[in-house]
Amino acid sequence: MDIIAFIIRYIPFWAIPCFMISLSFFYIYWLKSYKYMSIMLVITGSFSALSCGFYYWAGGPDKSVESFLRFFNL
Repeated sequence: MDIIAFIIRYIPFWAIPCFMISLSFFYIYWLKSYKYMSIMLVITGSFSALSCGFYYWAGGPDKSVESFLRFFNL
């Protein structure tokens, strides 16, 4: 349970670099016509962007963990 709280508390430190890296590689793979890999990279970038959106919507590190745990009744 502590690892989940740790991951949620520090979302911007992993999600923003993951978002930028996945979208830059998406463009490279899209130009080379690797459709499956480019779709997977867009999904990864979208997940990272949604994670950052949740983090800022919830209100920061402590409130995001509380709202996540409250949502899943943990």
